[in-house]
Amino acid sequence: MTQTAAKPSEQRTLQRRQAKQQGRTRRAELLLDKQAKEKARQDLLDDRQTKLEARVVELEGIVAGLNERMQKIEQDLT
Repeated sequence: MTQTAAKPSEQRTLQRRQAKQQGRTRRAELLLDKQAKEKARQDLLDDRQTKLEARVVELEGIVAGLNERMQKIEQDLT
């Protein structure tokens, strides 16, 4: 009779352990998913930053060229 009483208790203990392990596994999966999403987001931001920096360099070149033209025109007018 003691054995049959212990079995359901052991079974509940085992179920609780399994539930805890499943919870841990799920949290680990969610953390990995969150980290993967954050890495993808950071990669996207880095790519955008690189493109913007390249565009800034391009625009600076255009502005420098326009300044040179303007100086030449001003010299020609004087």
